[in-house]
Amino acid sequence: MSRRQGKTIFTILFVWLVLSPYVTIAISPTNIHARDESKFTAADITLEDHPDMTYENGSLGKQIAWEASSKNPKNYSVTRNGETYTDGQWLGNDVIVNLDHLYDDDLIDSLPATFEFILTLFDRNNESSSDTVTVTVVADERAPEVTIDYENLIPGNENNFTYEEGGFDHIVIFAINETNPDSFNLTRQSNWVSGNFSIIDSGNWDGSNITLNADGLNSTHWYLYELFLNDTLGQETTVFVNITVLPDVTAPVVDSPDDISYEFGDVGQTLIWNIYDSNPDSYNVTVIIQDINETYGEYSEFHAPANLTVNDWELNNPDGDELRINITALYLGNYTFTLWLFDSVGYNSTDTVNLTIYEDIRAPVVNSTPDFAYEEGYTDNHLKWSADESNPKTYNLTLDGEVVMDGNWNGENLSLNVDGLDVGDHYYNMTLIDFFDQVTIVITVVTVTPDAHNPIVNNIRVISSFNTPSSNNISIQAYVWDLNAVLNASIEYYTTNSEEVTTLNMSLTSFDLYLTSVGELTHGEVLHYRVVAYDNSSQNLNTTTDWFEYSVNPVQLPEVPPALWISVLILGILSMIVILSLYFRTKTR
Repeated sequence: MSRRQGKTIFTILFVWLVLSPYVTIAISPTNIHARDESKFTAADITLEDHPDMTYENGSLGKQIAWEASSKNPKNYSVTRNGETYTDGQWLGNDVIVNLDHLYDDDLIDSLPATFEFILTLFDRNNESSSDTVTVTVVADERAPEVTIDYENLIPGNENNFTYEEGGFDHIVIFAINETNPDSFNLTRQSNWVSGNFSIIDSGNWDGSNITLNADGLNSTHWYLYELFLNDTLGQETTVFVNITVLPDVTAPVVDSPDDISYEFGDVGQTLIWNIYDSNPDSYNVTVIIQDINETYGEYSEFHAPANLTVNDWELNNPDGDELRINITALYLGNYTFTLWLFDSVGYNSTDTVNLTIYEDIRAPVVNSTPDFAYEEGYTDNHLKWSADESNPKTYNLTLDGEVVMDGNWNGENLSLNVDGLDVGDHYYNMTLIDFFDQVTIVITVVTVTPDAHNPIVNNIRVISSFNTPSSNNISIQAYVWDLNAVLNASIEYYTTNSEEVTTLNMSLTSFDLYLTSVGELTHGEVLHYRVVAYDNSSQNLNTTTDWFEYSVNPVQLPEVPPALWISVLILGILSMIVILSLYFRTKTR
């Protein structure tokens, strides 16, 4: 091939490549039908009325919180005294305006100051809703306001408190309401000679509550606390709290729990005393064995109770602790537990609890799933067994006489999935045995009823594609589903050119979609068809649709917008000019 011939061939191929989009569009064998069905759903804007607001100058954290919603939100705007304060896209949520900006932007020149905020909401249906809130900022004319709260103190009258010497977390809480805090000073006076006046704390004050810990004070003395508060406007408040410490003249406190009895082998058994003393020192628990059997049951797993002594008794909670004694896994028998509590000033207390552990004479007490039925093909069907048993040993489960599962049993709950059974009655026999060979048998009947639901067939489509100028290739697609799976899906059809009914099996493609090809039909031919589906259940239920009719017509293209044709044509012409120019320039050289 000569170089000139090669260039000629190249030019022809290039022109064909440029023009091929037009040819492809003109003879495309597939119809593309697109239809914009999107719509905005009309939905009213919900906007709750917000009450007007009045607060003292200097108050921080104030805000307007509008409760609002819409299914088709668009945007919002907030004006302040007629001017836009903020706006933007609205996502259908609440709208919040932080009013601290009135201070940050120096908008308060004199008091009282009034601001009108208007919220307007818009949705995509061109609907709107608005609400107006008037905010008034007034002068701070109040001195700091104080209320007294306390913890682990005995209250008297007019802020007088007492507590017994010792203990901890004796707390006084000064709860304060003040918009413009400045400073504070907390002092203490006492009739204790070496500590008759003290400055507890002082300095700048941010408006938060002030907490006083009054631990460690001496008995037979009084202590007068004075709290002085000042705000930035010179308004002052003074409050007094008097605390008197009493000598420890009380014995340790202990409750008297009831005597305890439980079945041998039962778990989670605990003896609990509630104990307290302001000056704890030590305690001990002694056990007297009244009667004991060290060979009963699986005795290697059990033991006798032991005495307990703690020489450094300390409380974790200011109002007392729980003293917990584990009494699980003890030998069969009768025991007496005696607790002695001692404090550091010489007082003591005691309490006694009797414990009886009796023999296991019960077979396992079982709670199980009652008899039930389910339809063939349904899933998530379970049998469950739970039992109250102190000394579990083994279990055995059979289905219609055959062992399903068995083994050692530690008292745990048991369960079994019973999906996929054949139609009919099925007998599950659960046998639970404890260490003493006491047996409980539970029989549960599971009935599987025949499938009563035909296959689902819908979304049937005829797919027509170009074959020849006078015929199309025809395929049929359908969604077919059944709880017991699909055994077979097919179509039956005939045409105006052949009235003999023909059956074609359909193949599963994906996501329960079945497809088959009818083949070539000529234009003007009418196809009559229906879909037949059988399920895989014991009943082999089937669904047969009505007959449908489809007329075979030439495949037509949607109209291409002229602007698109013109754009592609101009681009192709420009490309041709560039390439031809390069070609002839090269040829000239």
